[in-house]
Order: sequence, then structure tokens, then C-alpha cells
Amino acid sequence: MKRIVAFILMFSFIVMFTGCQQTEFAKKEKIFRLVEENYDAIVTACENGDIEALYSIDGTEFVNVYDGYIIVLCAGFGIAPSSQDYGFYYSPEGLPAAIDCCEEIIRYSEDLSPEGNGFECTVDYNTFYTEHIKGKIYFYKNAY
Repeated sequence: MKRIVAFILMFSFIVMFTGCQQTEFAKKEKIFRLVEENYDAIVTACENGDIEALYSIDGTEFVNVYDGYIIVLCAGFGIAPSSQDYGFYYSPEGLPAAIDCCEEIIRYSEDLSPEGNGFECTVDYNTFYTEHIKGKIYFYKNAY
């Protein structure tokens, strides 16, 4: 019995720490879909500063407001230095920005370099990626 329990625990840790989770693409797809399906409610909540309305959307884990930006965390995992956060944000100017949810630093669009379908900003060992979803809503991924 102890061997079975030990095997189950070991297998669980392997799955958790070896990337046998959702792929990065699946997380991005899920967030794009979440925004598309709830777009009107998200925009209304962001324009009115209604944080509670954002929390009521299934898939929202944490909401932060900083300098007019409304940052919504949808998924995150890992322990620094290999942590990643995924979500979306509302940009009041409708421009991409690099947003570090932990430090609440916003690096405006001139600090971003084109990457893939979006923009990227790297500071030290931290990388931020953003991509336009719709209107003033952008996808983000923080890796630190």
C-alpha cells in the first residue's frame, strides 16, 4: 500500500513539474476565447472600473488596476525563476504595453519589440509578451 501511495505522489509531482500541463498555446487560446465570449461585459466593466464584474467572469483569478490599466490574471504557475502568468489587460489608450503584475511596472509601447503576432519586452531575466485580442484588450504572458 505504501508503494502505491508513493508511486501516486511521485507521478503527481512529475506531472506538475515537467510541463505536462496545458501548453502555452492552449492557455493563449483559452484566454482569447474567454475575451471573445465575454467581450461586451469585459469592456463595460473596465470602462466603469467594475472590478467585481470582472471577478464574476469564469476564468478570472485576480484583477489589478494600475495607472488606468486593468490587468486580469487568468492562469499562473511555477516558482521563480521559472514562473509564468497569463491573462489579459485593458489598455486605456488602446496601445500595447508591457505590464509586470508583481512589480506593477508598465513599460509603454515604445519599449516593446515586435515578436510573433505581438510585442515583447525583456528586462534582466524577465520576459513580457503581449498580443492584441480585440478593441483595447490585449493578451499577456509574463515569464520571470
